[in-house]
Amino acid sequence: MQIKTGDNLTEIQHRVLILGVGNILLRDEGIGVHIAQQLNKYDLPDNVEVIDAGTAGLDILLSQEGLYKLVVIDAVKAGNGPGTIYKTRLNVWQPQARLGDGLRTAIAKTFGFDAATLTGQSQISLHQVSLLDALAAAEKMDCLPEEIVIIGVEPGEVDLGLELTEKIARSVPEVIEQVLEEIQDVIHGK
Repeated sequence: MQIKTGDNLTEIQHRVLILGVGNILLRDEGIGVHIAQQLNKYDLPDNVEVIDAGTAGLDILLSQEGLYKLVVIDAVKAGNGPGTIYKTRLNVWQPQARLGDGLRTAIAKTFGFDAATLTGQSQISLHQVSLLDALAAAEKMDCLPEEIVIIGVEPGEVDLGLELTEKIARSVPEVIEQVLEEIQDVIHGK
């Protein structure tokens, strides 16, 4: 994005926040944290921040202002085979993507649920309530990013242990590739 100031063009960098969410003590449940740790080794531009959010997760979103894009990476239990990768994108400036029913519908469609299950007892992620609550609070505070991308990985084992299972570990490069594709449109000066 560029704005004209006098005779000069000034580039405004869009801020991007990548949140790796999960509990690394529960093997595959920690996929988001493991991915964030890997992404922190990359030479990303200053306008892209990667946070290992752990289980605090999306509460961090409420402390962020001026975000253009939010990318959340988490384990998602949608009933498919371990290692299945899911992705949904919300453009919050489109009326049908406003939070509440729009968010629930987009998430449910991506992960193969009836949208009503997201308001009931069924959870696709241990952080699902935090995600919906944090985004709803951000909407009320008028500080939602323009785009929200959720990338989920179907876990294999959610038992005590620090390492990802082999099948889930094999999905890490593909998830990283998808995250990097998501931030290409906001990387300036690289």
